[in-house]
Amino acid sequence: MYQGPAPRKRPRGLALILLFGLFFILISGFDAKISLLAADSAPLKRPIRVTKTLSGQIDMCLSCHKETLDKAHGRQVLGCYSCHLGNPLAGTPEEAHKGMVLNPGDLRVAERTCGQEGCHVQQVKDVKNSLMATNRGIISTLRYYWGETRDHNEPITVEKLLGANAPKSPATNYFRKLCGTCHLWLPRHTLPSFLSEKGGGCTACHNVKKAKDGRTTTQDKHPLITRNIPMENCIRCHNRSGRIGLSYQGLYESEGYGTPFEDGETSSLQLEDGRFVKKIRPDIHFEKGLVCIDCHSQKEIMGDGRQRAHLYQQVEIRCASCHGGEKALERLFKEQKSKKKLPMLNNLVRTQDGRILLKGKIDKKIHPLNPFSREKCRNPQHKRLSCQACHSTWVPQCYGCHVRFDRGKRQLDKLAIKETFGMWQEFKSYMRYESPVLGILEEKPGKEIEGGGKGGNVVILVPG
Repeated sequence: MYQGPAPRKRPRGLALILLFGLFFILISGFDAKISLLAADSAPLKRPIRVTKTLSGQIDMCLSCHKETLDKAHGRQVLGCYSCHLGNPLAGTPEEAHKGMVLNPGDLRVAERTCGQEGCHVQQVKDVKNSLMATNRGIISTLRYYWGETRDHNEPITVEKLLGANAPKSPATNYFRKLCGTCHLWLPRHTLPSFLSEKGGGCTACHNVKKAKDGRTTTQDKHPLITRNIPMENCIRCHNRSGRIGLSYQGLYESEGYGTPFEDGETSSLQLEDGRFVKKIRPDIHFEKGLVCIDCHSQKEIMGDGRQRAHLYQQVEIRCASCHGGEKALERLFKEQKSKKKLPMLNNLVRTQDGRILLKGKIDKKIHPLNPFSREKCRNPQHKRLSCQACHSTWVPQCYGCHVRFDRGKRQLDKLAIKETFGMWQEFKSYMRYESPVLGILEEKPGKEIEGGGKGGNVVILVPG
């Protein structure tokens, strides 16, 4: 019986081909969509593992930043977040850097960084009241001499001049235009040229770019943090006015004509700001290798929390502190051994034969502390003489200093970091390095500077 044509069997292979073809079309479209998305946004760079400090604190910043710091502030000890803030749990640089501060030492943020609990709480509070932060003596003396205030002890500071209700006067304008670079409130790297290295709060003193051997300490821009402040950091600011940083090294600021000439050309001895200097005899302490921090303590540099008006009120060390004989040294050494919070000196050492010597904080060199002559220095006729009155062989003396003001020209306001109307220019008649002019300090008659006495002490005067 004829049942019609037998049904045709469709090849199974063809069905599979059609199925894979459809799948390929769908996948191709999906890949094309992914490619378009990838073209619109760059691939995210995420850390390959979770990074922690030695204390177990998660700090994802360490997965990117490989800087090597000093031991106390090492990346494995504190990480990045403890000092620079930001978001240590973020997975992308953009999120991690939100709220970050580049300079943790800036006094505007220092209480949250350097001064946070467990770190340098008291030091940050103290340094905000130090003369290096307030510039109180400079501002109040300017205003006093210009007839704007009754005395030169006015409680006026840089922080007050930075405020909204800052006093406006010729003296404060002069300070803002010509003097406003040597204070710790100045944000680092905001002023042009050599001025960019000034200021920055804690980092003004404690940051150095190179190690002792001269090699760079990191593979990038992160500085080294140190307690052993190099003299160069101090002299970055202490080279104007009394020129104490220059005089200490035996550098006399010459007239400005480039003398003494060298083979018909101007002198090669020139400071960063263009001033020419001449080498003459330095301070004997410089000759012996002492740097600023070997004598000047934390208390007088960073302050003790009390706000003072003038430099001599904050300086604690005296010539007689080291050269006053055995009894004076024994008192200092006992104070150091007692673990007093802020001893006058903390680098005294005792030898096996009982002598007390001074150890350099940077070069570790041992220095003898020879006593002064009691016959000469404690002679009743010399009672009112300060040590400097006799032992200073020369001081820089600037004569005929005067200023000129032009209302119509603009000049950089170094507190506001912008140009404003009013330009000040300084002039001098001539410079000399001669035997010091002597004067009488009558701030507090009878107050002991070196020898004590009634009617004020005889001290050296440094015009300029």
